[in-house]
Amino acid sequence: MTWGRDNMELESRNDLGIKDAMTYNVITAKSDTTISQIASMMAKHDISSVVIQDEKVEGIITSNNIISKVVSKNIPPKDVTADMLMSDYVSIDINSSLTDASKLMIQNNCKLLLVMDNDDLKGIISQTDIVAVSPELIEIFVDEINIDDSAYNDGNYNVDYDESLDEGVCEKCGVYDQLTASNGQYLCSECIEDSTEE
Repeated sequence: MTWGRDNMELESRNDLGIKDAMTYNVITAKSDTTISQIASMMAKHDISSVVIQDEKVEGIITSNNIISKVVSKNIPPKDVTADMLMSDYVSIDINSSLTDASKLMIQNNCKLLLVMDNDDLKGIISQTDIVAVSPELIEIFVDEINIDDSAYNDGNYNVDYDESLDEGVCEKCGVYDQLTASNGQYLCSECIEDSTEE
C-alpha cells in the first residue's frame, strides 16, 4: 500500500492517541447468550455490535451477522447462541495512535477495533470515533477504501454497516424484524396486522 505525501504529513503531526477517541463503556454478552437477547440489547442501547466475552474476549456480533446468518435464513433468533454466530475481531493496543488505528482498519478491511491492554478489553473504537476527534484522517479512509462521507453521520461507536436501528425482536412473536411502535409495544408488521384484524 502506498501512502502519499498528505498521509506522510498526517503521520508527522503530533498524533492523538486512541484514548482520546475510544468508547470505554462496551456492551458485552456471554457466549451462551441467545441472538434474541443480543438483538434486544442492541435495540435497548441503540447500537449495532455486541462484544462476546467469557473469561476472555471471544468474538463480536453485529446486526449484519444477525440479518445475514439468522434472519435471511428464517432461523428463530432464540434458537441461536452467540458462540454459533460471532465473528473474529481485530484488536489494537490502547497506547496506539489514531493513525495506527486507521491503518489497521484499512489493512483488515474493518470499521471497528477492540481496544486492548494486553488481554484486557478496555474499549472499542470505530471509524466514526476517529474522524470525530481527528477529521483530517477521513482522507485516509475515503482515499483508500472509498467510504462515502455520509457514513460518518452516525455517532454510535459501531458502524459495521449502514442500517436503521428500528430493528429488533418483536415483543409479541419474538422474531427479529423491522419494528413499529403499536399500543406501547414494538411489533413486526405481521403482528401489527394480526392485532388490527382482532
